[in-house]
Amino acid sequence: MLTADEIDIAKEMLLVLKPMEVATRELCGQKYVTGSTVIPLINCLIKKTESIDLTHPTALTLKRAMLDNLNHSSSNQGSSDDDGERSDSLWSVHNELVTKKKAASQSSEQPEERIPTELKHYLNQPTIPLGDDILKYWDINGNMFPLLKKIVQPYLSVVATSVPSERLFSKVGNIMTEKRNRLKGEKLQQLLFLSSLNFEDWHIE
Repeated sequence: MLTADEIDIAKEMLLVLKPMEVATRELCGQKYVTGSTVIPLINCLIKKTESIDLTHPTALTLKRAMLDNLNHSSSNQGSSDDDGERSDSLWSVHNELVTKKKAASQSSEQPEERIPTELKHYLNQPTIPLGDDILKYWDINGNMFPLLKKIVQPYLSVVATSVPSERLFSKVGNIMTEKRNRLKGEKLQQLLFLSSLNFEDWHIE
């Protein structure tokens, strides 16, 4: 049986690990773009982890180790879904930055910088809500930023983790069993496609 001190340690360690769990779930999505969320999520994780107040040495050691790893990942990278704060408020750090950007752009004029006009125009655009489809955004606004669109498109299709492909392999194992081992590849692809559809996609009233 756990002692009272061990329970307190576990509670504090859960506080440290909770943001990591939320970020993992966010990055493992397969129905929205995840590749472009890696760097913002790491920054949100760092800020969120730094703000956690702890007292026990074991939890503090875990917190320091996580921050060291997150800062290392952030430096190496070159520094689902409703609008607003989602994923247990992990994105609240991002939302605060967006709010500050809006306030800064309204209160003062931006100084002239030596950056391309197209990039400057893009950076001056309002930040879109978290729940918006980024692919649809570039389809609509790509004509305004043709050079940036060419740079962005190859990266938006990259998934952040291997979880979606692992889910697919699991589905294959559930469909192609020992009793159904003669399914042809074409039929198997069709069954996998049908199993990936949401109930709304069937348009059944």
